Amino acid sequence: MAIGGFLLATVVIVWAISASNTITPQGIVIHHSSVMPTVIPLGPHASGRTPADPEAWDEFHRIRGFNVFYWGHFYHLGYHYMIFPDGTVKSGRPEHCVGAHAKGFNTYLGIVLIGDFSSKSNPTGDKALAKPTVEQMHALVSLTRQLRDRYNIPITRVVRHSDIAYTLCPGNRFPYEELLKQIQ
Repeated sequence: MAIGGFLLATVVIVWAISASNTITPQGIVIHHSSVMPTVIPLGPHASGRTPADPEAWDEFHRIRGFNVFYWGHFYHLGYHYMIFPDGTVKSGRPEHCVGAHAKGFNTYLGIVLIGDFSSKSNPTGDKALAKPTVEQMHALVSLTRQLRDRYNIPITRVVRHSDIAYTLCPGNRFPYEELLKQIQ
């Protein structure tokens, strides 16, 4: 009986925590990664990984405290999707899991493109990719269309991080108006 009671209590706790971290996506926030360290530390005994490695980005967010427990798993990456320069899309958090990418807007799906598209923080493009690649934009358009259709998200709720917070993200070199035209 004691084991059965413990298991039931565990199931109830997991359900309660997971339910509190469950969302119905209300919109989409577009980000750039900005931070593009050459090596992301992975602990005292690790030499690090390149930032093109999605697991390294996940670890980077774990270290920053973006952890969430959702239906039996811990997720660290604050975004729901990452888009790499070659157009590869990698999943982060599940779509119905609360994000950790835009304070007050974490019921919106977070999509991050790898690069720093701000002429202020990355004037010469030496810090990171200075503008999205054609492949990134194709992937973003396709993904955004799918998500808008899936969750009936109006175009007015496809926003840049800078539209909802005091930040440069996703940068003045991000072609927002062009994105909006393509996802109509």
